[in-house]
Amino acid sequence: AKSKKCKHCGEILDPQMREIEMLKRQGTSQVFMNAGGGAAAVGGSDAANAPPLKSRVTAAILAFLLGGLGFHKFYLGQTGMGLLYLVFCWTFIPAIIGFIEGIIYLTSSDATFKRKYG
Repeated sequence: AKSKKCKHCGEILDPQMREIEMLKRQGTSQVFMNAGGGAAAVGGSDAANAPPLKSRVTAAILAFLLGGLGFHKFYLGQTGMGLLYLVFCWTFIPAIIGFIEGIIYLTSSDATFKRKYG
């Protein structure tokens, strides 16, 4: 029989154990069934310590409106780049780059954005 992996953590599921039981064993605080019939976890033992998820749309809006000042970089946790944008904001080069980055954020998939900016 082909082994099945958990969609959330990649751990190989025991065929005798249902996915919900596997998620509970991993220490998740809430488990619910999604529309596709699979189990999904919310929260967990380290959920309180996890950094908040970044929104790609919010990052894009900040890049379009305040990209010249580097606000989108501060939002994404790239403080050094944000400061660099602030230092050179008078040249308008960061504004042009911020506009291009806003387009990149909007055209990238959620998975790609999450993998890169976390």
